[in-house]
Amino acid sequence: MRRRAAIMVTALLGAILGGCGAQEPGGQDGSQLTLAAPRDLVAGPEDPYYTHQTLRVWEPLVTVDDKLRPAPALATSWAVADEGRRWTFTLREGVKFSDGTPLTAEAVVANIERFLRIAPRQSAFFSLDAGMEAAYGKLSEVRAENGHVVFVLKEGVADLPGRLAGFYSMVQSPKAFAASGGFAGKPVGTGPYTLAGWTKGQQAVLAANPRYHGAAPAYDKIVVRVIPDANARVAALRAGEVDGLIDKGALLPGQVATVSGDSSFHVVRSPSVLTHYLTFNASRGPFSDPRLREAADLAIDRRAIAGKLLAGTATPGAAFLSPAFADLADSGITAAYDPARARALVAEAKARAEPVTILISSAETGQFPYTEIAEVLRASFEQAGLPAKVTVAEATKSAMEAGDYDIFLSAYSVPNGDADYLFRRFLRSDASWNVERRLGYRNTRFDELVDQAATETDPVARRELYHRIQRLLATDRPMIALAYQDNPIVTTTKVSGMTQNVAYVADLGKLAPRK
Repeated sequence: MRRRAAIMVTALLGAILGGCGAQEPGGQDGSQLTLAAPRDLVAGPEDPYYTHQTLRVWEPLVTVDDKLRPAPALATSWAVADEGRRWTFTLREGVKFSDGTPLTAEAVVANIERFLRIAPRQSAFFSLDAGMEAAYGKLSEVRAENGHVVFVLKEGVADLPGRLAGFYSMVQSPKAFAASGGFAGKPVGTGPYTLAGWTKGQQAVLAANPRYHGAAPAYDKIVVRVIPDANARVAALRAGEVDGLIDKGALLPGQVATVSGDSSFHVVRSPSVLTHYLTFNASRGPFSDPRLREAADLAIDRRAIAGKLLAGTATPGAAFLSPAFADLADSGITAAYDPARARALVAEAKARAEPVTILISSAETGQFPYTEIAEVLRASFEQAGLPAKVTVAEATKSAMEAGDYDIFLSAYSVPNGDADYLFRRFLRSDASWNVERRLGYRNTRFDELVDQAATETDPVARRELYHRIQRLLATDRPMIALAYQDNPIVTTTKVSGMTQNVAYVADLGKLAPRK
């Protein structure tokens, strides 16, 4: 028995110290699990977070539940005072970082202050914006007070826990950070796993954290391979090379029925906050003309796209906020399909003859059938009298910043539980997305409503403000919701415990061999 234990320990240490070489398929003896994702869930030491939350290396102060409501994580509770200008968070007791140092209020404060100091900074996951108002509001100070974390704001914030949920309240040991704001070495969090090794663009190796404050993880090691091609991911699953597929777009919609029908696999499908949007470049013609944005909207058969191309894994879009936002989403908003009216608007506007450009990201074609959807959109626009062409690019950010597009198809979600993020980051007149990517959307009334909703503490009044905002967007159409996407993930039936929240964060800490 001692000999077997020694062999297991030696093997584990060898795998950790050896970095990320070739790995054996997991799930056979409970010590190792191998998964795959469409993208690299490690971004490296220059990223604000280093790893995606899914890897469970770090934990946030606040997370979200299945209704996108703020829920306890490293903070067990919170209290608000002074009309939303003072928020006090109580920390979970007995928590240690993976290096053995205790979680303290001072450590949490150091993390928040680091975000403020290094912003703006790009991230592979969720970028930090200048000022960080989307995360913390107009923050006067954050401080440790009698073991609690206290946020003091210049103006009240309606839902600071919702804003903080997830990435914006990541907590790692302050010792992990370099003076530059990057990481001095590997991330040092409080999650059930640590990052043992990483090969960029290929795989990450996670090792069980012996100091984890919760139930000990069932696997000693988890390998997460990066397989961008959707068909290659499923092939690896069927061949037994991986035990599951996780993250956004793990299965293409068209693959779900086939994989679900195989008794060797267990598919988890749950509603998500992920929404497919069309973004218009209204800083130039033709879509500077609101009639042509309306025409494009009316030309789209959302039911066909959701039901056929997205294979029933999505529902047709309408309101800007997805149903995952519960009563904040305005269910009374509808999106009509009216090709005849679209043609009449195009004729009335006397649109330009040259084709409009539908831009898609090559990276997202491995997560969703965007090539096919873009072709359907192109045909729909041409039937309405708007010639169109599809452009697939790796660097969509630079193409948009150069204004070299007319419509951009992409999927977006929120990094937290607060709808304010979407409006403030994407569509407010000074929003980085709006300004840098040439949306050209300027509406003073929209800006006023967004600011008013952000400070409104009465839930009923706040809901009405968000409904008014969405009705305004349904008229102006700077961005339109194409479809609300479920996020299917899968494991073999040898694995149990796979769950994910509405922000498509899978909980690797709950995975275990099926008994």
